[in-house]
Amino acid sequence: MIARVKIDGNYLETIDDKGRRIKRAYCKANFLGNSSEIVVVQDGNYIEVLNADLKRISRSYIKADRFLAASGDTFSIQKGNYAETYNAKGKRISRNYSK
Repeated sequence: MIARVKIDGNYLETIDDKGRRIKRAYCKANFLGNSSEIVVVQDGNYIEVLNADLKRISRSYIKADRFLAASGDTFSIQKGNYAETYNAKGKRISRNYSK
């Protein structure tokens, strides 16, 4: 269970709820956000979903305007006038009109 993610230069560290480090890994992509189960990073137009051990679960080509949130094993992005929700595998779950 991920309590927070610490960014140290080009390294990401996942930290549990007791303050202990779960994993530290080199990551050149931009950190977007995390939930208790996943870490979301962006590398160009690709969105990568990582687990607590910072191993890649999925890598999807998504032209996102903005990252909104991550919760459980899902994350949401803003794409044009739509808010889209994806699961950890990168499959779109829902798409709602949002300005």
